[in-house]
Amino acid sequence: MSEKTVAARIKMARRMASLHTQASLLEKIPQWSASRLGNYEAGISMPGPDDILLIAEATASSPCWLMFGLGPIRPNERDLQAIRHQNLTNRYQEIKNIRGGLARLAKSLGLNKTQLEEQIENPFQPISDQLAALFEASINKPAGWMDEQHVEHDPLCLSFPADIQELIQLYSGMKKKEKHLLLALLKTMSELS
Repeated sequence: MSEKTVAARIKMARRMASLHTQASLLEKIPQWSASRLGNYEAGISMPGPDDILLIAEATASSPCWLMFGLGPIRPNERDLQAIRHQNLTNRYQEIKNIRGGLARLAKSLGLNKTQLEEQIENPFQPISDQLAALFEASINKPAGWMDEQHVEHDPLCLSFPADIQELIQLYSGMKKKEKHLLLALLKTMSELS
């Protein structure tokens, strides 16, 4: 599932709120017709700010994330499952057209291809600590990587000029000590100019 459109984010927010059908969300927003929500989720029409606020309230999601794809998915908490799902989905999207890529990823996670696809399509299905650790090992990432939002997939970062994106990506991949050294170097350079 792509989260690049308002429609996709509305659908994802609904599913993450365990509202498995559009009808279940309509129970929380009874003044709406089924076609109104269906048009929003299909991308046929765009909800206005008031409707985004209603969806956000009904799904306990952030209005900013719903509308723009920016910031945390939940307004008051770091939604670990959503972050894990986003990281798994991004990797899935990167390798889905590589011959044998999905089968290798599924095998490394101890899943079959169908189970992997179900995990991708179901954002409210928990990703266990064990599955997160297997995923991190399969892509050679350190423990805890799965639980962090990564700038290379962040819509806000992607809106910056290419050189700033590169700097942010380099910084985000550094260890704590390296980050301190880089910041000290940049401060020294700015004092010299």
